[in-house]
Amino acid sequence: MPTPRPAMSTEDTRRTVRRILLALDSAQDASALELAAQLAALLQGTLHGVFVENSELLRLAQLPFAHEIALDSAAIRRLETAQLERDLRAQAEQVRRLLESQAQQYRVAWTFRIERGALTTTLAASGGTDVVMLGRSTVATREQRATTPVLIAFDGSPAARRALDTAADLAGEDLLVLLPAEGAAELRRAASAQLTARGLRASYLMLPELSPHHLIAAGRRHHCRILVLAGNPAELLPRMQHASCPVAVVQ
Repeated sequence: MPTPRPAMSTEDTRRTVRRILLALDSAQDASALELAAQLAALLQGTLHGVFVENSELLRLAQLPFAHEIALDSAAIRRLETAQLERDLRAQAEQVRRLLESQAQQYRVAWTFRIERGALTTTLAASGGTDVVMLGRSTVATREQRATTPVLIAFDGSPAARRALDTAADLAGEDLLVLLPAEGAAELRRAASAQLTARGLRASYLMLPELSPHHLIAAGRRHHCRILVLAGNPAELLPRMQHASCPVAVVQ
């Protein structure tokens, strides 16, 4: 017997968004910075950047057999803790400068901090934040192309309706709505009505289900600019770290 879907909400989906959090570590590139600043400007919110120094990587550097391969020369060298810390600080400073530049360009208030630990811990502590964003994987960066629609996973829940508005703010008409196979026709009508009320249109794609596997595959196939989801960032984003585009979760 199919699992009942949440009733379509009649609440104001255009609620005020106040906090946009962008979390990055050494495994993500900084491609989400401009998108995060743009979103903060569109939603009249504040942008909060967090660079997470990976404590597991630092512990690895303390092991006697830990080595790294230099990208410029392919030389193998000892992985030194002090050098790794300097590299992470330099990377964090680069992210901070880029964040400052984008925030000034889009005229939004911003903060930046460095945390040491695990990215998942930072995401778990993101309660009270309206939108949490994660940069795309550096491994997937090379797959990005010129055609970059905004993708939104829509299941009809109140959070998904807010996420649809957020995605539409970023996309304009270049919006691709991802629907689960179960109840796809009803969900498409609901999403279309919500967008039509704003004078917007979208394309639609039915997936077997809105699982991380299918969402990541759809993002890669359509070369997404950003993938917008609804739900709990602490649960969703750790499973989306290999996405080929930045991911934003609307709570």
